[in-house]
Amino acid sequence: MESKLRPKVVLWWGIGLTVAGALVTLLLPQLAYTVALQPGTATGVDQALLTLVNLVIQVVGQVLSPLGVALIAASVVMAYVGARLPAATPAPGQAPVGR
Repeated sequence: MESKLRPKVVLWWGIGLTVAGALVTLLLPQLAYTVALQPGTATGVDQALLTLVNLVIQVVGQVLSPLGVALIAASVVMAYVGARLPAATPAPGQAPVGR
């Protein structure tokens, strides 16, 4: 059984998570402040909600970007190792592995 983890797939996931982490960190706090500062809103409730949203955004932003960068590095290593190792061939008289 072959693994579905291919370097190209891992690379694209890494790029996507890195970009998503950057966008979450840059755009969502501004959006939360805009929503919280609407006229006619309760100050105490909005401040607590804004603090909670800010905390969640910081945690998600600090997890997504490093995870994406690590996946990009892993895809480079996977591609390098895959290029350096020859494909596994069965010995004469043996059935192929995984069939």
